[in-house]
Amino acid sequence: MPDAAIDIVIPVWNRPNETRNCLVNLINFTPEARLIMMDCGSERDTERLLQEFADGLDEQALLMRDDSNIGFVRAANRGFARSEAPYIGLIRNTTQVSAGWLEPLLRFAAGHPEAGILVPQLSKNPLPCSGPIEVASASFSALVISRQLYLEMGGFDEGMDGGAWCLKDFTRRACAKGYFTYLVPGPEVCCQQEAQLGSERRREENLKRSIALFRERWGEGGSYAVHVPKGSEPAQLQQKLDWLLKGARHGDSYFVLLPPALYKAAQREGLDCLHENIQLVALPLFSTEGGKRRIFERIAAENPGTVAVAAVDGIAFPWSDSSLPFTELCEKIRLGYP
Repeated sequence: MPDAAIDIVIPVWNRPNETRNCLVNLINFTPEARLIMMDCGSERDTERLLQEFADGLDEQALLMRDDSNIGFVRAANRGFARSEAPYIGLIRNTTQVSAGWLEPLLRFAAGHPEAGILVPQLSKNPLPCSGPIEVASASFSALVISRQLYLEMGGFDEGMDGGAWCLKDFTRRACAKGYFTYLVPGPEVCCQQEAQLGSERRREENLKRSIALFRERWGEGGSYAVHVPKGSEPAQLQQKLDWLLKGARHGDSYFVLLPPALYKAAQREGLDCLHENIQLVALPLFSTEGGKRRIFERIAAENPGTVAVAAVDGIAFPWSDSSLPFTELCEKIRLGYP
């Protein structure tokens, strides 16, 4: 099937009932796809199941096998290496897609060549806003990447944890190449919590090693509360958010405290859906300074190490004795993110 719109890689290790449901839904709801099934040493009943699907789908499927459970990440990389379509999907065999799940992703990607990694609406993840939003990481339950991204940077790091930190590293490597990760709302994709394999001690050691490796490569992002004073214009806010977006892609988190009129203007312009690490916070119109201070104190308490930032140089941050001028924050972002 050389002209498939997308190749979807499905690593499989046992769980025949879930695997059958996953494949049936993919066939029904993604007929334009070629399925690359990677059997990681499954038992005989799952092995027979996969062979039946491969025989029935003919050129619309490719069945690959390994004698042992090589792990999800290695299996995904082997499947990626056999892909040929302009887009590559990755689906766990416990995930079930629904009608129309793929179309919003490919439609968004067609209009946004910088969108290298796309995540559908997952049942276990609440949507941060109503439209597409850039996110800091993807999900192994279901994701789509552009073939161009794969050709430029390859697959996942097989030396990492095979979970969250492996994905964070993948998205940061993509970002360094100029490709970003987007969550695109659409029909819900149902996914299950995956069972943890191996001993708890070994998992903890692998997790610690992965975190250390990630931080060695990419550093550790900071948390900032940015106060934008009354009288600021939407155009000025847009310029500042452009800087914060660069920092968010580098792992920083920002809480932007806005007067209510400016907050509403930002919402109208879609500035509240830039990045999941940029949260616009409306300060109450009818509130004392003490009430507004408590909003800042709550943010600082929930995010230890939060640095107060005065968005306009020369206008002090009102609820902290010390603060960082915005120009200095921009310099930190510039040095940390090319």
